[in-house]
Amino acid sequence: MKKGLSYLIVFCLIFTMIGCSSSNTNSADKQAANTGSNTGSANNEASKDSDEPVKIKFYTYKTKRDEEPYVIAVNAFNESHPNIKVEYVDLVQNNDTVEFLNKLDVLMAGGEAVDVFHTGNFEQLIERAARGVVAPLDEYFANENIDPQEEYVLNPMYDGKTYGIIANSSQWMVVFNKDHLDEAGLPLPEMGWTWDDYREYAKKLTTSEHYGTYFHTWGEYPNIIAYTELPHPQLQEDLTLNFDDPSFKYFFELRRAMEVEDKSVEPYADVLASDYHVLQQFFAGKASMLATASFVVNAGTLLDRFPHDFQMVYAPVPRSSESAEMGLTNVSGSFLGVGEKSKHKEAAYTFARWMTTEGAQYLQDIPGWKKVDGGALLEQFYGDKQDLIDLDSLSSTLFDPRVKMNSAGIAVPYGSELKTIVENGFSQYMLDNVSFEEAQQFMMSEGEKLIKK
Repeated sequence: MKKGLSYLIVFCLIFTMIGCSSSNTNSADKQAANTGSNTGSANNEASKDSDEPVKIKFYTYKTKRDEEPYVIAVNAFNESHPNIKVEYVDLVQNNDTVEFLNKLDVLMAGGEAVDVFHTGNFEQLIERAARGVVAPLDEYFANENIDPQEEYVLNPMYDGKTYGIIANSSQWMVVFNKDHLDEAGLPLPEMGWTWDDYREYAKKLTTSEHYGTYFHTWGEYPNIIAYTELPHPQLQEDLTLNFDDPSFKYFFELRRAMEVEDKSVEPYADVLASDYHVLQQFFAGKASMLATASFVVNAGTLLDRFPHDFQMVYAPVPRSSESAEMGLTNVSGSFLGVGEKSKHKEAAYTFARWMTTEGAQYLQDIPGWKKVDGGALLEQFYGDKQDLIDLDSLSSTLFDPRVKMNSAGIAVPYGSELKTIVENGFSQYMLDNVSFEEAQQFMMSEGEKLIKK
C-alpha cells in the first residue's frame, strides 16, 4: 500500500471484492442519474461527421475473460452508450501491472494514440503525467461543472492539473475483533480518535491470550501518520527528506512504549523472525485490532485461508492529535488515464467517468467515488456475510464524506528505496536500542545518498 506510493501501492486491492452481480444495477443507475449525464459531449463528438460511433481503445492489465469484472463493465458501457464503442485491449495475460506498463510505454513512444489506459497505482499514473503522455482532465470536469475533489477520495494531481480518475479505492482503516472489543467493554471508536487513544485501547484489549494490536514489518508501520497526514511519506514538496517531521519521533517512541512498557503488541523481533502474513495474527485471534488497508474486508471472507468465526467491525485510522484534521487516511487504488495523443479525448473521458461512477456496480471493488451509495454497494457485496462483516461500521468508515488523502502528487523512481531506508532505521531503533536521534541520522544520511545517486 502507499502514498508516494505512499500511497501504499502494494495494497492495490490484493484481493478482489466479491458478491456483486452485473444484474444488480438499480442503485448505481440512480446514483449516476444524480450526477447528471456526462455522455452528451462524447455523443456530440460521434455525430459531428457521421452516425458511426466513436471508437476508442481501453488498455488494461486485466486479462480479457468473460468473467472479468472490467470486461463485464466495458460490455455494459457499450450497450448503454451506442455512440461510443470501446475496444478492450489486454496487453498481458497475468495481470502484471509492471509488464503491462512497459508494453504500454513502448506503444506510446512509438506514437500509438492511446485513448484510455489503466494503472495499478497512483505513482504509475503520475510518472507518465510528468512525461507528458497523459492528458489533463480539468476542462472536461469543468464542462460537467463538477469539482473532482468533491467527487473522488483521491485525485492524481501534477503541476496543478488533474490527470486521471481513481477506479477503485483501497483505504486504511482499523479493523477490530468484535468479540474482544465486547469482552473489554469498549465502544467502537469514531472518527477523530487519536493514536494516544489507540495505545489505550491496545492496553485494555490485551489479555494473557492475545495482544491488543499488531504492527507488521512493512514500511508503513514505523510511522503510519506519515502515510495518512503528510503530503508524502518520506519527502517534502521540494523533494527534500521529511524525517525531521515530529510524527517520526512520536510514532517510533509510541511503538517502543507499546512493546516495552505496555506489552500490548507482539515484539518486533518476534514478528520479523516469524515472517507472518500481514493479516495472520489478527484472524488467528492473537491480536484484537489492526491498522491496515481495506483489502482486509474481503480477506475476512476467505475462511479457507483465514479461518475465524468472529465478526469484524471497523473504525477510521486515528489522527496524530486532537488538533489534526479529521478524515485523513492513506488511499491507494487503480486509476484510469486518458492518453495525450488520443483523438477522442471527450469520449475517453466519458468512458473513464462512467467506469468510476455507475460502472462501480460491475467492477466488484470499493470505488473511489464519494457519491456512491456505499451501503447499497456493500449490501450487494457482503449482504450474505454479515456474520463476518459489520456493514454499518464498514460503510461509515469507507464512505464518510470527510475521508480524504493529503497528497502532493509526488512520485519519484526511488520511492520504494526510501521506504526501505525507513524500515532499516526503525529496525535499528527497535532491535539495537539506539535513540531516535541516531535512527533519524541514519535515515537522513542514507536518504540523502540515495537522492544524490
